[in-house]
Amino acid sequence: MRKLPNLNATRAFEAAARHGSFAAAADELGVSHAAVSRHVRNLEMELGVELFERHARHVVLTGEGSLFARTVARSFADLALGVGRLKRGTAKGTVVLDVETDLAVVWLMPRLTAQALDALRLNVDLRCRPDPPRSLPGDVDLVLTWGPAALIGFRSEPFLDLNAFPVASPALIAKGPDPVSPGFYAAHRLIHERGLYWWRRYCEAAGVMLDDVDNHLFFNRTHLCIDAALRGLGIAIGDHLSCGQHLRSGRLVQLPGPVLPGREQYHLLTPDTAHLSRPARQMRDWLRKAAKN
Repeated sequence: MRKLPNLNATRAFEAAARHGSFAAAADELGVSHAAVSRHVRNLEMELGVELFERHARHVVLTGEGSLFARTVARSFADLALGVGRLKRGTAKGTVVLDVETDLAVVWLMPRLTAQALDALRLNVDLRCRPDPPRSLPGDVDLVLTWGPAALIGFRSEPFLDLNAFPVASPALIAKGPDPVSPGFYAAHRLIHERGLYWWRRYCEAAGVMLDDVDNHLFFNRTHLCIDAALRGLGIAIGDHLSCGQHLRSGRLVQLPGPVLPGREQYHLLTPDTAHLSRPARQMRDWLRKAAKN
């Protein structure tokens, strides 16, 4: 029989390694600081190596500690994934899809039609999050996220690229001046996502002075920026993912000027296992096909 290190001690070590603090690990585990310290010390004695460098207010992994922390983190992730899928019961045809919120609103939901669901014949558990995940519950099958989001237990593949460009409603454009005139952007409100990044990049590429624009509207989500543009509140930086259906219907117009490459891609994450469940394979294949259309 394989000899494993004490599991309570290993759990305490994993939490301390993740937080870089015995006190934070103790808070997470609901035990005392002294208990975490004792567990880690006993584990070091059992393994015969120092796992941490102790400092007054924090701890730092040694080289051996970093190696062991990666091993433990992967093992715990595999255990969590296995337990989650057993509890849910993959044989019942359920797939859990974790999706970045903006992508769910502007790209996934328009494609997840009744016809598509009937063809998939799956129970879809869709969970949305505003930012790339740092960790996942054990029952998640697939992830769509902005950037590769390296997560233990998952492999990442590029999924969707995007290019950015300014968009506006036809009604706003009709108010003038002409979109190719120097004063067009100064005459309207600029809609920003989170900050000035995209408009600063666009203005530099187009030779427009951002300082000439007095009116600005800020949101922290892409789909809110696009909704504001649809309602004629100003000009937004869009892309073919978030604006495709609105451009095709004529509710938005792509303005003349440079097209900017995106900072990052969307990625599809799948469990790093030899065999995916049937529902996960079906959903993965459907997502890949949808990304090509």
